[in-house]
Amino acid sequence: MKAKLPLLQSLVFITLIVFSSLSSAKQLKYLGQPFPDIKKSWNADDYELALDSLITIQKSEPDLLPKRRGEFTGAVYDRFISEDNFRYQLDIKQPIEERREESVRVSVVLKEMMRTYFDFKAKKQSYGAEALGIVSYSLRQQAIFFTLTVEYWLGLPQIETKTPTRLAELAEYKNGAASLLSSAFKYLALVSFFKREDLEVYGWELAHITPELFVHLPLAKQQSILIQVENLRDSHDYPQVQEAMTKLHSNLVELIEQHKKTIEQNG
Repeated sequence: MKAKLPLLQSLVFITLIVFSSLSSAKQLKYLGQPFPDIKKSWNADDYELALDSLITIQKSEPDLLPKRRGEFTGAVYDRFISEDNFRYQLDIKQPIEERREESVRVSVVLKEMMRTYFDFKAKKQSYGAEALGIVSYSLRQQAIFFTLTVEYWLGLPQIETKTPTRLAELAEYKNGAASLLSSAFKYLALVSFFKREDLEVYGWELAHITPELFVHLPLAKQQSILIQVENLRDSHDYPQVQEAMTKLHSNLVELIEQHKKTIEQNG
């Protein structure tokens, strides 16, 4: 494996160069597997194609998955977690039902991508940076979904938004988002599982992304997440992570206070 790695990386590099120079190119191939055009924003179909290829590569060449900040495959990984991929979902000119469906499909793929990069049997993650980057991006995708859900609900008759079915549906979304966010902070606590530098980057990513999703959660879930952040702030092994959690904690306390005031005003 070690002997052929430089050759494979060189071939990938050449492939990317050729791909980048052909304006008509729509796909590239890495280790014989197709990937969508990394020069354009991806939709759910693109993500699903990329996932199929990742799974195949993981089974045949588990040491050669696209790497975050990788010399040869960094551009491929960057497309996995590019903010540009949200373009269609946030395009108000497109039907809201289709954009919400797109959001759900991408969320499912991201979950499977994360599993492809994780090795739960390993004592230390060789793809920790990649897996955690996808976790962070998944939180952003979940926040986008709630933005779309608010837009969708504003288009419904007011009486329909108060039916038991709709309220139960919304509660399910919020509880699912709360579970996703809680799990994200649990990864941050696994200091023996991830490299220090990966957790430090991940901590700052969580500090940046969490408020966008946090505002949509029920108060009880918010308070539970706040306790997790407090524990990480007070007892995490790495000062940089503690610093990130300190700043996040301050922001979350403010959001909870605003939430409580809203509840009081609405009686």
